[in-house]
Amino acid sequence: MAVSRRTGRSRLTLLLLILTSITLLTLDFRGFEPLDRARSAVLSAFEPVGSFASDTFEPVRNAWNGAFSYDELAKENEELRQRVDELEGQITSGEVAKQSLRQLLEQADIQFVGDLPTARARVISGAVSNFDRTIEIDRGENAGVRRGMPVVTGQGLIGRVVRVSGDRAVVDLLSGGNFSVGFSVVGTNVLGVARGRGDGTRLSATVDVDRVVLPGQILVTSGVAGSTFPQGIPIGTVAEVGDGKGSLQRELAVDMLARQSDLSFVTVVLWEPTQP
Repeated sequence: MAVSRRTGRSRLTLLLLILTSITLLTLDFRGFEPLDRARSAVLSAFEPVGSFASDTFEPVRNAWNGAFSYDELAKENEELRQRVDELEGQITSGEVAKQSLRQLLEQADIQFVGDLPTARARVISGAVSNFDRTIEIDRGENAGVRRGMPVVTGQGLIGRVVRVSGDRAVVDLLSGGNFSVGFSVVGTNVLGVARGRGDGTRLSATVDVDRVVLPGQILVTSGVAGSTFPQGIPIGTVAEVGDGKGSLQRELAVDMLARQSDLSFVTVVLWEPTQP
């Protein structure tokens, strides 16, 4: 008899629990306000615990992810570095191409050579710095190039041919100081001689001490009888003028007009001095 009572009470308890659960679910679904407040209070009570746990385990989680993602991150970094190198290479190539095109265009219409025939050439070695004294070009005897011919850029004289083969020639740069050039001062009848200093930037020149020369005046090849260069090729501008005291010659410092380094293209003037 006692067993039957306990069984009945158990069934009644189970039935009440089921009904309570159904009621709570229904109220929750319908948004029963007291229940919502109770749930919010519980969540608020446990929020610091959740935040503490999150803050506590965040470094562990980061360390875990870092440890197992290191190889992937290293690979991505290497790919990014390679991409940056490629982009920098493209920029450099573009700048080189622009510079080469600019120099090539400078050779297209060099008015100071007049009607003299010319041969454009690519520089294939030398003249990477101001201290180079020669360059090699890809034109030679087959293009009409001969020893002693002047070599110019769009700005003016840079040198003369000293050795020639079929498709190659070596040019001695004026800045190297291995030869001199006769000049005249534009707008005057002043004549003189200039020679390189070997540093690729300036020339040393001399004129008769009684001649007046001013800074900023332009020197061009004189083209006098027996000269190794035709008349009118720009050479440079006067930077400094000596006083010439106690001497028969006045010394000048001349800044060259044509750049001597980083040359891509030059022009050979196919001109040879007339033999007497």
